[in-house]
Amino acid sequence: MKFAHAVKAAKFMAGDAAKAAKFVRVDNAKRFAQHVVPEVVRPARVIWNQAIGAVFCVLAIPALSKAFQAYRDLSSNPKSGFTLGLSLTFAGVMLFFGLLSFMKARRISSGRVSARK
Repeated sequence: MKFAHAVKAAKFMAGDAAKAAKFVRVDNAKRFAQHVVPEVVRPARVIWNQAIGAVFCVLAIPALSKAFQAYRDLSSNPKSGFTLGLSLTFAGVMLFFGLLSFMKARRISSGRVSARK
């Protein structure tokens, strides 16, 4: 008796799937994708740019720490000037990239930059 009910349920569900497939058209799927995909991609791009900006800013922290150490050692070791300059340059580049990434995320979230095609 249970098998007969299972067969009957399977036939019923197969019939519903066939009916639903009649209403699914390529045009409807294309319109759905055109409306939904940009609204999903924009927040994903914002989160990506914010995460990358945070990574760049975090990479600048050890460089700033090393620059501070080199600055303190500048009076006792004259060769630490190169370390100081290199550390400050690296930290500046990382902070610059981090700031640009955060600014790009803000531009994307405000809608001034469209999604890539």
